[in-house]
Amino acid sequence: MSKKCLGCGISLQTTDSSKLGFTKSLDMDYCMRCFRLKNYHENSKLSFEVDNSKILEKVNSGQGKVFFFIDILNIYQENIQLFLKVKLPKILVISKIDVLPKNISLKVVVNYLRNHFHIQEEILFVQRKRNSAKKIYEHIEKDASSNFYFLGLTNAGKSSLLNLLLEELVENSKPITVSEIPNTTLDFIQISLPNKKKIQDSVGFTYDYCFKDFEMLQKILVKKEIRPKNFYLKKETILSLENQIFLKLDDVNSITWFGSENLLIKKIYKEKNEEYLSFSVPAKTNIYLKGVGFFYVKNAAVVQIAGLKEENIAIEPSFLGGNFYG
Repeated sequence: MSKKCLGCGISLQTTDSSKLGFTKSLDMDYCMRCFRLKNYHENSKLSFEVDNSKILEKVNSGQGKVFFFIDILNIYQENIQLFLKVKLPKILVISKIDVLPKNISLKVVVNYLRNHFHIQEEILFVQRKRNSAKKIYEHIEKDASSNFYFLGLTNAGKSSLLNLLLEELVENSKPITVSEIPNTTLDFIQISLPNKKKIQDSVGFTYDYCFKDFEMLQKILVKKEIRPKNFYLKKETILSLENQIFLKLDDVNSITWFGSENLLIKKIYKEKNEEYLSFSVPAKTNIYLKGVGFFYVKNAAVVQIAGLKEENIAIEPSFLGGNFYG
């Protein structure tokens, strides 16, 4: 059996530096890609394609229980469908809830998941903190299963929480590589816990990101509680995000941004010579820019968006509930 990188799970090799898994010596625990990410925060240009169906096939042919991670800024149909396709017993883990404004009720979010997506399984909310890792371990301890899968969307924070768990439980544990780069984990990584149970950390499910370049991926990362940015738009006003994505409405409306405060969002008044996609949305709608954040649209509107492909966008009734009055 080939030796695997402790950081990303890929098989190590010493023959070709242009391919994934390269290391200068098989005595090393990490591939060069993970070593550079971990120590120098360098982005490797090596490509890696993820087949979501193969991840599901591998898990569904196994045994155990699944913790399925979706971060709070990416709750839309495409991602929920991946969760529903898991056939093993499972828990839906909504991650990164520490970025939500505190006036948004988690009970409202639970009701939304139950009523809109018909989620019947247990729903667990976690933050990027040690006490959330302990919360997951408590579930593992009391469960009869001996094998647990950590599945979820890429960049949903599952590997970060697993590292926090390992720091608590495993002496001299070596961390899994984490970064804002999609699919930092490249293959299943098996972790043995002190209670003789095992966790399988999987490569993240992928979807059509709005942005893929390294600088922008760093910029869109939300590190603290979001301060929603509210914009009152007139009919002729265009909203610009990083001068790359443009949004306009058919009438006077209120629209609120939930995402990184590092992104430049501003009103512009000169029409952009862009090809716009058009969507009719009801009141209280979330317009997701996949992997970035979402716009909350207060009133029913025809929304036009330029700078993105249709597969980069998802539209859902909002989970914000009655505590938000954008």
